[in-house]
Amino acid sequence: MGEVEIREEDIIIFPDGILGFEDSRQFILLDIPENEFFKILQDVEREYVSFIVTDPFKFKEDYEMEVQDNELLKINIRKKEQIAMINIVTLSDVFEKSSMNLLAPIIMNTENRIGKQYVLSNVSYSTKHPLFEKNEENPNADS
Repeated sequence: MGEVEIREEDIIIFPDGILGFEDSRQFILLDIPENEFFKILQDVEREYVSFIVTDPFKFKEDYEMEVQDNELLKINIRKKEQIAMINIVTLSDVFEKSSMNLLAPIIMNTENRIGKQYVLSNVSYSTKHPLFEKNEENPNADS
């Protein structure tokens, strides 16, 4: 994608980092040209740390998650209008076999630009949920 101009107001602060990347605390969300489904969550200090992310509801409309209010307060979320959520995608050599991490969504406060990755409990989601559900239209989508 080349060089990207980073504006201070675009930076999202992750006080605890991202799971496995706890030292990475400042990110920006970058659009991928001509792609409405995916974005890049890019560490602003380490160019080699980035994640493909997506809105989980674009691929799994019935995705349900519950984060306790006290957890949301850690990033100063007081009303649902402040919430933006993304999930990390793992691309496969065969694109139709790509997956997303539904077990640990990333929730961001859209007003103060603070984010946190949460590990859900009491759910049957996995870190490798098929991005594309297997059906007649997509017979190659295996888990």
